[in-house]
Amino acid sequence: MRRWIAATLTASAVVVATPAFAYAAPADPVGALQKQFVEGRGVKVSETTRMTSDGQDTGAVSRMTGVLQFGKSGVVASDITRRVKLDGATKKIVASDEEGTESLAALFSPTRYITVKGKTYAKGGAFSQDLPEGKKWVSVEYAPEAGAGSSQVIDIFNKPLLKTLLKGAKSSKGGVYKGAISVKDLTKATSGTAVKGKLGKIKVEYQITVNGKQLITRVVSKLTLNFGLLGTMATTTDTRYSGWGAKVSVVAPPADQVIDAKELGENAPEVPDLLNLNGSRD
Repeated sequence: MRRWIAATLTASAVVVATPAFAYAAPADPVGALQKQFVEGRGVKVSETTRMTSDGQDTGAVSRMTGVLQFGKSGVVASDITRRVKLDGATKKIVASDEEGTESLAALFSPTRYITVKGKTYAKGGAFSQDLPEGKKWVSVEYAPEAGAGSSQVIDIFNKPLLKTLLKGAKSSKGGVYKGAISVKDLTKATSGTAVKGKLGKIKVEYQITVNGKQLITRVVSKLTLNFGLLGTMATTTDTRYSGWGAKVSVVAPPADQVIDAKELGENAPEVPDLLNLNGSRD
């Protein structure tokens, strides 16, 4: 009798367990991301960008950290800070006492960007120069919330683009999607308008990593430009996402501390927009 009971329980366990394997939900990073779009929630982001010249590290490193705030449709606000580590040659120039190096030093100092309600506010860096007394922030033209101050050409919050990249990946072993896409196809998927000509033919290598919950934790992209006899220049951007679902509240700076970039004249700095590959200003 005991043997019969043991055999019955074992068989029952197999029957109960089988559907869990047979009907396991398919991998769906796009769906998992969409579920994160809850008002007042967001994600932490950190990013490192390095450049190489003919395969040699230039020594210049750009780092970005901050938070992205979500709404029902995606990213609605961001608060990020960018820092730049200079290469040896540039560092010597900035450290010299030559005329004009003060403004150059300011250009590479930490810069903070707050983007909320379709407006971007910048503080520090190139935006710290020639400001009227009491003004600490410069309001600039609209920039995409997820990309303000970012060097990452892959916008994971763009649903058509993310679908294209995941589908076109050559491999997805261990939750790491690897592939390559032309700038033409990347821009077409992002904004519907493809960049053509030589720039459109350039390949962007990418790697998208998801965790057990299918949430994206890392995006690496590499874009290489070939200048013929002048050699090649490659930019690799490594973006990490953590703390999905955390409470995030981004607010604009105090109005009395803000000045419009237009009031600073034609030489007012602009928010970085790497090659405009994201079609953000279309």
